[in-house]
Amino acid sequence: MVLKNIKYAVKNIPKKRVTRLCPEVESPLSERFRGLQKLDKSKCIGCGICANTCPNSAIKIVKAPIAPGSEKQRWFPQIDIGHCLFCGLCIDQCPKGALSSGKEYCKGMVKWTHKDLLITPEKLAREVDIQEGDER
Repeated sequence: MVLKNIKYAVKNIPKKRVTRLCPEVESPLSERFRGLQKLDKSKCIGCGICANTCPNSAIKIVKAPIAPGSEKQRWFPQIDIGHCLFCGLCIDQCPKGALSSGKEYCKGMVKWTHKDLLITPEKLAREVDIQEGDER
């Protein structure tokens, strides 16, 4: 048995590696991949259907500035990705198509503390860097 395993190992040394170097080298994604959601603030009406649809109650509707540096505020979704299933129900149910699926799955989503998993409307709209505010 031991000799059989050694023979198998030696035979497979010259073969191409299977291990992926994630997150340094990102894997190719399909078109249907559901990563971190994106928010189009110009389309969002703050209706809260996405929050009501979420099976894990990971979405809350909060007041946030319409644009960076603006004093005017409206209601937008805020997602706790620590509880998000990435099921896409919020995207499917949005009546104005304000939420869409992004391609982020590693960068910006691995956090040290749970409070950093809270993705604000500014981060969802990609107005600020997703990793902004992270503490170690």
